[in-house]
Amino acid sequence: MIWIERLLRGLTALAAIALAIMVVAVVADVIRANFWHRPIVGIFDLVQALLAVIVFLGLPQVIFIEGNITVDVIDHFIGKRAVAILRASGGLFAFAYLGLLLWHMFAPALDTLRFGDITADLKIPVFAIWIPVLFGMGGSMLAALIVFVRQLRQTRGPGERR
Repeated sequence: MIWIERLLRGLTALAAIALAIMVVAVVADVIRANFWHRPIVGIFDLVQALLAVIVFLGLPQVIFIEGNITVDVIDHFIGKRAVAILRASGGLFAFAYLGLLLWHMFAPALDTLRFGDITADLKIPVFAIWIPVLFGMGGSMLAALIVFVRQLRQTRGPGERR
């Protein structure tokens, strides 16, 4: 399990680096455009690519630490065990849904490779942007599966057999 946590932290670190690069690039573009009236060419392509990296490589850690937004409307009316069962089923649902999304992402990703799609200004192959997206979705599935198992273990009482 330790290697999974390190992998997810590594993905988050890459997302953080991408965020820092994006912030610096946008600030530099704004300064250059306002003072010298010459915006940086390709900044839109860069921000678009980095935003995909940030979102999809940051998502697995959010799922793993269960940092996503939850609404606990019924938690106060049902027992702790029922809450744990609902959370476990949520993890399983997330795993299945993310798997379905990942499955349907492969065709458009392969199309960008097959047709040689590139970004307008920087000529970045669009498939290169799909790589962190697909990898992040796989990491998100792994994190959702771990959440499911972790929550499933919490549904058992202390005296129950495993």
